[in-house]
Amino acid sequence: MEDKIINLIVIDDSFDNEEKIISTLRAAGYTARSTRVEDDEDFTDALGAQVPDLVIYFEGMEFISLKQTIDCLKKDKKAENCRVIAVNKTEQPDVVTAMRTGAVDATSFVNIDHLLLIIAREHRSLICARQISSLTKAFNESELRCNSLLDSSRDAIAYIHEGMHVYSNRSYLDMFGIEESDDLEGLPVLDMVAIDGRDEFKSFLRNYTKGEGGIEKHETTLRKPDGEEFSGEMEFSSAQIDGEPCIQIIIRKEDTNSEELERQLKMLSQKDQLTGLFNRQYCIERLESVIASCEQGEFTAALMEIRIDNFDEIKNSVGVIESDQYLVDAAKALSSVVNDNDILSRYSHDSFSVIAIDYNSENIETYAAQFQKAIEQLETNINDTHINTTASIGIALIDRDSPEYNDILARSEKALATAVSRGAAQIHSYVPEKGELTRHEMDAKFKIQLTEALKHDRFVLHYQPIVSLHGDTDERYEVFVRLETEDSDQLIMPQDFLPAAERIGMAIAIDRWVLDRTIKDHSIRKGLNKNTRFFIKLSASSLKDDTLIDWLSYQIKENGIPEYTLNFEVKETVAVTNLKNTKNLSHQLKQLKCGFILDDFGTGTNPFQLLNHIHADYIRISSSFMDDLTENPQNQETIKAIAEQAAELGKLSIAQQVPDASSLSVLWGMGINFIQGYFLQEPLPEMEYDFTEMSG
Repeated sequence: MEDKIINLIVIDDSFDNEEKIISTLRAAGYTARSTRVEDDEDFTDALGAQVPDLVIYFEGMEFISLKQTIDCLKKDKKAENCRVIAVNKTEQPDVVTAMRTGAVDATSFVNIDHLLLIIAREHRSLICARQISSLTKAFNESELRCNSLLDSSRDAIAYIHEGMHVYSNRSYLDMFGIEESDDLEGLPVLDMVAIDGRDEFKSFLRNYTKGEGGIEKHETTLRKPDGEEFSGEMEFSSAQIDGEPCIQIIIRKEDTNSEELERQLKMLSQKDQLTGLFNRQYCIERLESVIASCEQGEFTAALMEIRIDNFDEIKNSVGVIESDQYLVDAAKALSSVVNDNDILSRYSHDSFSVIAIDYNSENIETYAAQFQKAIEQLETNINDTHINTTASIGIALIDRDSPEYNDILARSEKALATAVSRGAAQIHSYVPEKGELTRHEMDAKFKIQLTEALKHDRFVLHYQPIVSLHGDTDERYEVFVRLETEDSDQLIMPQDFLPAAERIGMAIAIDRWVLDRTIKDHSIRKGLNKNTRFFIKLSASSLKDDTLIDWLSYQIKENGIPEYTLNFEVKETVAVTNLKNTKNLSHQLKQLKCGFILDDFGTGTNPFQLLNHIHADYIRISSSFMDDLTENPQNQETIKAIAEQAAELGKLSIAQQVPDASSLSVLWGMGINFIQGYFLQEPLPEMEYDFTEMSG
């Protein structure tokens, strides 16, 4: 509707002419706003009040001429692009003289329809000019951001035109031991290749230049100006610099320190951004390994969940952001107590967890009391408010008969709930009920159950919509697997059987079943003229499956699956732990025109460093940032920062587990691309969501 709003200044000594113009425009569907002036002083005042879209100048005015009108506009920086239309009240004006003076056109008021056409044309032209100006500004800002990213990138990047260097970033210069970019500009890229590999390189570059300009890689031996040689992979892609077509080259040196890189990335992904402690994901990862060690009889252990009593009251008293300072102080107090071999993590917005090694029922509560005492003795002043509180602790013991990690987590949460129900500063240990299965018994049970399910097709798929916040009505569904039972209508959830499947070596088979069934579902949707994209989870085992890509390539060709119909999800923590395999898979999927998603993204200290090594089309932001989103500025700030940086890198962002409409509006304002969650629809066995609802 905004393109139908016209702001006018009418320079005339008659109210009637102004009213006739306004009424004619309104009859044509415009919302016209007008100011009438009669001399240069009034005109200057009107420009100061609001810059018009158009000025209608009636010839013959005594106190202001057409030239004076044009000169006034030129003096005002804001109004210098305003268009002036000259109008003669009784006869056809001298159009050439009027336009030479500075008017965009001239007409007679006798034929007001002609004036209306001129106004409509010039208004459309003005809107287009403003859009071009806005787009040019946005493009220039984008260019600056891109240049900044190129300059700060750790990857060695250069641009070449007709085989010559025209740009190189600092990493590229450092790789070849060159001081200044001026020393490289105009130098043939061939000079950077070892002599023995130059013929092969020239042939590759010649073929690439003749090709379609996609992304291609070439491994060769590179050469520094001092003669030192090293192996590297060169990635070629089409680009532009200063409007001229060129080729972008990214060189990735063979990483002799890949294990160190993997270690650093893993460490970054394990940290909580606020407290500097380990995060929830790392706690769960370590818990799994501790349970496995306890099962082998190496030691016994315990999981403690420590919740700050009355934290909501603290938050209401000092404010959400200020209350974070208390959590930082609490983390330091707990760190002073924890043993060197134990793992202290931030578990949720108001709780911490400790995996305590070499503890049992006889000594764990004494250890827990030390953490309670540390919190009780902590006194913090925030904005002149004195804060002192207590902590409640729930304990789950771990030994050779303990179940898998989901059940241990559930036990600690039940124990904490019991402690909280008894009042502040309580400790409670979970006592297993009679008949609860051990981890070994659980794995043995699932091995039989999963084997039967694969043999007799007892898995089922459910689908949850992934919905655009910006009008994209394409169908996107995340795929979830469920396990049927013979003697019950109840379905077993993936979090209950997939960890066991991973341990007993059946995860790859289940992943392959899910993928095969999804491809069949695609064929069904295709028959219904539905263009559906599927988002499919991959286990850590499938990252190491050498047969996956060949099998997938065959299926795509055999079933005529369109580009980016199949999109594969890997959790950030799994990707970090299996960096080399994830990197290879993500690039192989890109060649197959399949999408790749980093799931549960953003919990590490510097998660975007991972994207320097892994190709990802989407990032799905960790659900931990959705806790109390509308009332938690820290989570809002984190999500906004992730979404903005993802957009700069050309990645699409997904917010998961969106709980309500108020959260949706917050996410929209942050620039999130897609959302999913029970607020929209829970995972269901049918794909019936109306993706046009959000577009209207």
